[in-house]
Amino acid sequence: MKQEDQELLDLLKFELKFLEDGGYGRSPHTPWLPQLAFEDSPTCPNFRDSARPHPCSECLLMRFVPRELQNQQSPCRLIPLTDKGETIDYFYRYGTQMELEEFLAGWLRKQIREIEQHGVTPGVALSSKTMDRLRRRQWLAFAGNLYTLANRQCENHNYLAAHALYGRALAATQKVATLGDSGRSLVARTRQNQQAVSEILYGGEKGSEQAPSEELQTVEQ
Repeated sequence: MKQEDQELLDLLKFELKFLEDGGYGRSPHTPWLPQLAFEDSPTCPNFRDSARPHPCSECLLMRFVPRELQNQQSPCRLIPLTDKGETIDYFYRYGTQMELEEFLAGWLRKQIREIEQHGVTPGVALSSKTMDRLRRRQWLAFAGNLYTLANRQCENHNYLAAHALYGRALAATQKVATLGDSGRSLVARTRQNQQAVSEILYGGEKGSEQAPSEELQTVEQ
């Protein structure tokens, strides 16, 4: 399987697991706000950043957006989920959250199956140079988002969840062929924080009494 196919497959599998684990349920902190498919996922380069510094063209999911709609705002909402062409945006307007999640899960499973069986990424063909650039940017953004979520779990003393998230952040950075200074810095911070959490988890009574704020570095913007 080609590298770009494997990376897209990993991305889709994460999205499916995130969906199945209730990632798009209402947040207890802002229950009045709906969670948006793909846009409120850690795979989104603009995850929880209202400034939206990254153009949507940096997202690998753009390969599923019809070419004529790729310049629209929030183009991932225009990915056809059904044979009738019903999109995420359609279900926002005319469906229910349950229907959206049902069809989104079905679409994700279908894409995963297609890639596993045929090893061919659907959608618009991109040059290898463009794909390399997109992969680096998105996987680094993904890793940074997981790192931020892990830090928040530490703040809530959910160290097991934090340790797992740091591990996933490290795995995401391994998808990047050339990390550059920002990537290497993220790897170093993630490893240091994961080690600190390990000491809290497995260091006995002394470790459990340590204040996470003294052990963990905050994410760099």
